[in-house]
Amino acid sequence: MTTHASTAISDGKRKAVLTLLAFTLLLAGSVFAADWMNYAYHNESLYPAIAKPCITLLAFVMVLIAGRHRLERRDWFLLLLAFLCMLPTDILMSLVVVSPALGVGGWVFMLGGVLSIIAHVFLIIRVGRGLHYLKKMKLKDLWLPVLIYGSGAVLIVVLWPNLVKVGHAVIGPIYTAFFLTTMWFAWETVRRKLYPSVNAWMVALAATCWFATEILGEIYNLQMGAISEITFGLVWVFYGSNVVLWALSGYRWNAAEKKTH
Repeated sequence: MTTHASTAISDGKRKAVLTLLAFTLLLAGSVFAADWMNYAYHNESLYPAIAKPCITLLAFVMVLIAGRHRLERRDWFLLLLAFLCMLPTDILMSLVVVSPALGVGGWVFMLGGVLSIIAHVFLIIRVGRGLHYLKKMKLKDLWLPVLIYGSGAVLIVVLWPNLVKVGHAVIGPIYTAFFLTTMWFAWETVRRKLYPSVNAWMVALAATCWFATEILGEIYNLQMGAISEITFGLVWVFYGSNVVLWALSGYRWNAAEKKTH
């Protein structure tokens, strides 16, 4: 597959993206502070639940305005489809936090889970880059997927009794397989130089942040007392980074790097 030519990000577009990024970071900081204020002082402020999807919305805007500065047409389109699933997922998950009746096992939670899986499908296709390298994989290359899937398997085993208790015995492992696959293929883009280096590192770090998000989120969903409450305050530190990095990875940051594979 050959990467279509596109224009490296202009100074004007760079300023626009950095401005959106600055607003996103300010919003994320306020959300982080509000979450911990809720925890420390037993407040019930709805601000974090409202503001968190707005972080994804700002990242989505970064994707939408890429225009001729996008990395590739197909790559951008897959990223757009992923965000069209991620944004409603984040809105639904915020509703779950606001209304416990819609929580773990409820239709809102399950719909959010399904949309998130679909988002991962688009991201897997995107970062897989055709998956041509799978035909050439050697034993020495297997350490990466073994490390990623092995870590996921260990977590499933450790959390299994609680997963069964909250009715996640089926969807938990299935969803885990999807985000682990996203992370594996994302790191392959770094190892095999399937993207320009800046973009490759962005997608790899984004996928890793999502991995951390899902671990912390599942611990919260399992309602393990103070541990779950603490992890709740950390979830959007990683997830916010995740959505921003995915959005930024869709830009051509350096005109000199053009990949053909």
